[in-house]
Amino acid sequence: MEEEPSTVATGVEGLDFVLQGGIPARRPTLVRGGPGTGKTVLATTFLTSVLQSGHGAVLATCDESPDSLKLHARSLGLDLDSGLADGRLRIVDLRPDHSEDHSGGDLDLSVILARLEHALQVTGAQHMMVDAVDALQALDFGGVSAVSLRSQLVRVFDWIRERGVTTILTAGCGNSQSNRSEGMDVYIEDYIADCVIHLEQALSNRRMTRLLRVVKRRGHPHDSNAFPYLIDEQGFYAAPVTRWRLGREPSSEHISTGISGLDAMLGGSGPYLGSALMFSGPSGTGKTTFAAAFAGAACAAGRRVLVLSFEEGAAELLRNQRSVGLDLEPFTQGDQPLLQMQPVMASELGQEEHLLRVVRTVEAHGPDVVILDPVNALLRNTAMDEGPEMLLRLFSLLKEKGVTTVATELLTDDHESSSRLNVSSMLDVWVKLRRDEVANRLYRRITLAKARGLPTSDRVCEFELSADGVTIDNSGGVQTKMGGD
Repeated sequence: MEEEPSTVATGVEGLDFVLQGGIPARRPTLVRGGPGTGKTVLATTFLTSVLQSGHGAVLATCDESPDSLKLHARSLGLDLDSGLADGRLRIVDLRPDHSEDHSGGDLDLSVILARLEHALQVTGAQHMMVDAVDALQALDFGGVSAVSLRSQLVRVFDWIRERGVTTILTAGCGNSQSNRSEGMDVYIEDYIADCVIHLEQALSNRRMTRLLRVVKRRGHPHDSNAFPYLIDEQGFYAAPVTRWRLGREPSSEHISTGISGLDAMLGGSGPYLGSALMFSGPSGTGKTTFAAAFAGAACAAGRRVLVLSFEEGAAELLRNQRSVGLDLEPFTQGDQPLLQMQPVMASELGQEEHLLRVVRTVEAHGPDVVILDPVNALLRNTAMDEGPEMLLRLFSLLKEKGVTTVATELLTDDHESSSRLNVSSMLDVWVKLRRDEVANRLYRRITLAKARGLPTSDRVCEFELSADGVTIDNSGGVQTKMGGD
């Protein structure tokens, strides 16, 4: 006999990773959070995931109207309508009628459970969502004491367990029946549920970040860290960005930078696949051109490239690179182009939202190479100590996925050789570009600060940007040594 699963996927990939499989099967899970934290969105995502898998489901609402819930679901791309149309989904409206007297607490609760029982039987469902269960406190369940209220909630949660229904219930914060301990609100429902997920909005440097944490999960391991998540027109997105580890086997295959002179400085074949590279330099040193040449060479070799430009639009970037003889536009053509270019306006987002949007874009496109130009733009609205941590997490994530990462870093003119990102430990290849003005002439020079595992040039070479591309002057011969940290 096949063993029944102990977990059920929520449909939120990052959350299922944190829960190490999903929420407990056939038991109640409580999602708690303040206004705007996305409790209903998370629960509705779970419900639509159940419907997409072909199962039936029941949605019980204790606060919003059924029409409002359906409208909000549509705006986030969550499909409840098809389940309603074919009878696999039943919505039960449990909103209290304040015009009636609810003094008979036991009878009212029995009626609620009977309605839920009927909906489960009609749909044959084994999955349920109860939205805003704390709104049922508007009913007088046999008194106002916390002990009495808890006994009624225990009855609801036990009823769910007895019927073996995998259920997500949502509840807000600020419940008048909460107990306060050591500066934190401890709620009655939190003790009763088998799994508790807490959502919150954290404000730092006047920017808001949404954070998710699994408070408890009976009988099953889970990650206890706080993880950022997004809510936008694509729904609820969570990624466990604090848990990635570098466990991927390194590649021994090389990839060309698209600039023969630079490949020669890196031992002749270019960096390894899956490496992290950064081009640092002040304005006008050609950082974007070096990155674009890398993208062009990768596409010519049949590799998928994603360019995330934080300052230039796609058309502008393509136009500008034509001036150095680099035509990337053919790679952007077709139903499945090798080159995807996505401008990202990073002006008013918090650091976690920056990171998650980049992660989600990478997951959606599945590239072999990612270009981040310039990576400084991700840090404009972050505290000085937060920025390097975020970039280290991003580089770690991409490296774990086997993605070759190319970042550009804009240095100020008065700190041409000084990086403020503090991510050199995560870089495999670090190229520094600079400008020197001598005798009324501008010289551009390139050096290799590091190149792990490669025989690298120890020379300071001049280079030119012209209609023929990037030309590095190696006329004096490339003297190499083994690179390292």
